[in-house]
Amino acid sequence: MEAIITYKPDAQKTPGLFDRILTNEVLLDICLRVTGQSRFRVVKDRSTYNRGRLVFLEYGGIVNYISLSEANIGGRNSSLQSVPTAINMFYADQRQNKRLCYYFIPHVGNAFTDYHLFIYRLLMTAGIDFLNIGDYYQQHVLPYRNVDDLIIDRRENQTSNSSNNSSYVSKTSDKIQIYAKTFGASKYESTLLAIAISHIADRPIDLFNICEQDLTKLPQASLNTIEGLGNISMHYTSLFLDKREYLQQSDRSELRSASYTFNLFNRLGAKKCALCGCEIPEIIQGAHIWGVAQISRTPGLDDDTKFNHAVSGHNGLWLCQNHHKLFDSNIILLDNDGFVRLKDNLVTDNVAFIRSTTFRTSVDARFLSAEFKDYLAKRNETLDLEHSHKLAV
Repeated sequence: MEAIITYKPDAQKTPGLFDRILTNEVLLDICLRVTGQSRFRVVKDRSTYNRGRLVFLEYGGIVNYISLSEANIGGRNSSLQSVPTAINMFYADQRQNKRLCYYFIPHVGNAFTDYHLFIYRLLMTAGIDFLNIGDYYQQHVLPYRNVDDLIIDRRENQTSNSSNNSSYVSKTSDKIQIYAKTFGASKYESTLLAIAISHIADRPIDLFNICEQDLTKLPQASLNTIEGLGNISMHYTSLFLDKREYLQQSDRSELRSASYTFNLFNRLGAKKCALCGCEIPEIIQGAHIWGVAQISRTPGLDDDTKFNHAVSGHNGLWLCQNHHKLFDSNIILLDNDGFVRLKDNLVTDNVAFIRSTTFRTSVDARFLSAEFKDYLAKRNETLDLEHSHKLAV
């Protein structure tokens, strides 16, 4: 039995590109790795250009979708763009006997940066088989076992590359949240994150489309794929949409805004309590410095200005549930320079407990922007800092 290999010779902007890439040697290697034998016949489909950098190999009643790497490995975005297209086409195919693979063609450039490895692990988690990664990379690359592993790896990757902050993953006790940017190249990463997480999720998933332009959302093909997974609820949000919802509330002393959480991620990075260092995402919350209720009661501010203060990434810190309660209750305070203070006349045992669980005596200097300090000053206008003392641990 011979395999049938089908591909489209033309790229969108480069006629004949895949005729040049897919030499007989490459096609033979793909055939051997997929089928275990060397007989194949090539069919060239000239109906349109090659989307997803795809080769189709049919053998033994199974259609194999094989997405190809680039020949010249460029930035992270260009390396990523074609794979979600291939995945969406795979999921749209109604045939039951199908398989999705990834194949490294001979290439130049570094295909194994930390970010590339993160993407490969996402692809493996999403069920994609890598046919020949061992020929180019000698260490083991494994799929994520659970969402916690993915969050940790994502956090480390974002910490080492501050420009790689396009999407975020977090958890509460009953949900997984994906804050997914939908504009430009970020939409490709967001699609991969959603599909991979759906395969390892132990609870329902909320995917927030963070729309940078009010009519922007993930591509329809990606939305179709994600909605078909069955365990992801889609939400659409932007500053415009969140503002409209906020202004329609009769009580504007509360704010439920994915944009605020996303802005905190953008400014502060992954969830980590600013006062104790706890990184358990289920119990880390975004804590307003200048509270929403306080903002809503401030005279002289129009509604737009109030909303902008309420969702500002400078108007908040990540705090664990304990420290958030202590902060909201004004038992723990922050002075205008970001130093931690305790209210006077606390019960001695309570002071001892706070000291034993609070390991920072001031907010990290990198978070002390002028805007942040201004929000501190506004908060402290109504507090009695004179009857408090600096925390000593």
